[in-house]
Amino acid sequence: MKIDWAFLKLVLLCYVGAVVLVVVPLFMFTDKDVAQSVCASSVLSFAHLLAGYIIIEFGFDKPNTLFLKVILGGTALRLLLLVATVFILIRAFQFHTLSLMLSMLFYYVMNLVLEVHILQKKVALKG
Repeated sequence: MKIDWAFLKLVLLCYVGAVVLVVVPLFMFTDKDVAQSVCASSVLSFAHLLAGYIIIEFGFDKPNTLFLKVILGGTALRLLLLVATVFILIRAFQFHTLSLMLSMLFYYVMNLVLEVHILQKKVALKG
């Protein structure tokens, strides 16, 4: 499996930017529970994106049908794990629900954009 360091640097830049622009001000100006929820969603989303990147790298050189199975199966598995983790954070650890869910939505959209970017980049290089 070949590692795309440029993409990983882009991911790191996006997450550092989000932390500087969102998480740091939250810790300074809001309730600690809200900031912890946003921070937790950042970590979860980062792990979710890295798992997606690994799945894309693993399945990209496979035949089309196998690639689709790997990508869709991986996406379904990642979503189930994400939902289970969010459920545990809310029920067992009493995280602030609204801030956790809204920040998860923000990070999920950012992750989708980054995943589409890597797929387009890989297709352009392959063609």
